[in-house]
Amino acid sequence: MAFARCLLYIFLCCILFKDLLAEEHFIVGGQNAAEGDAPYQVSLQTLLGSHLCGGAIISDRWILTAGHCVKGYPASRLQVATGTVRYAQPGALYYPEAIYLHCNYDSPKYHNDIGLLKLNESVVFNALTQAVKLPKSSFPRGTSELVFTGWGSQSAAGSLPSQLQRVQQQHLSSLACASLLSGYDDLELGPCHLCAYRQANIGACHGDSGGPLVHQSTLVGILNFFVPCAQGVPDVFMDVMYYYDWMRQTMSGNGRCTQVNQQTING
Repeated sequence: MAFARCLLYIFLCCILFKDLLAEEHFIVGGQNAAEGDAPYQVSLQTLLGSHLCGGAIISDRWILTAGHCVKGYPASRLQVATGTVRYAQPGALYYPEAIYLHCNYDSPKYHNDIGLLKLNESVVFNALTQAVKLPKSSFPRGTSELVFTGWGSQSAAGSLPSQLQRVQQQHLSSLACASLLSGYDDLELGPCHLCAYRQANIGACHGDSGGPLVHQSTLVGILNFFVPCAQGVPDVFMDVMYYYDWMRQTMSGNGRCTQVNQQTING
């Protein structure tokens, strides 16, 4: 009887250990984020709570994400989950009243991939929900102190993790980035982009788009493009500093047609 109990104990421990391992590494190659690690992180969702993309709180009424995450979506069909490391268990839910895209979105291809969501009410800030700082100057190029967070899958065919993942990445120069991405003929990097990379099998995957790249508590990038998934090439981010004026004008209500396209589809 004692031997049988010992075998059962070993079997249960193996199951538990397997489950823990299954939950430990996502993004690809990330680690579980702790509560409060990224209080600016949001999950952009359908009204049924399905995670679509990441995003960042940049003020009490504004969310920054990638343009392709919201392109074609009516504002009334989306919700924003905040204050949580588990997107299915939000601390709070907010709803956009308008979506703003750059007028030159995806022209040229993969350029101006930026979207702003104006919420219909102010975000309530607390220990787990905070706006991220916006850059006032460029961060030190080449730095390895870049932190990326998201709920993206572990592999191209994998499911989304329940818990937010984080990974530290290294900034790459445009020249080095372009060299590593030379096999992708349709991708032409511009001054609006910045690249981050660590090594093969560590990086962004499906569900990570729109997610924040942060340097010392300051938002420097929003994920635009990745090669599914972590295949030994850099992840490409929208350079927040490059679009700072566009964001400021849009948020102040002074955006013009040459700069902003507003989606306010109701119903």
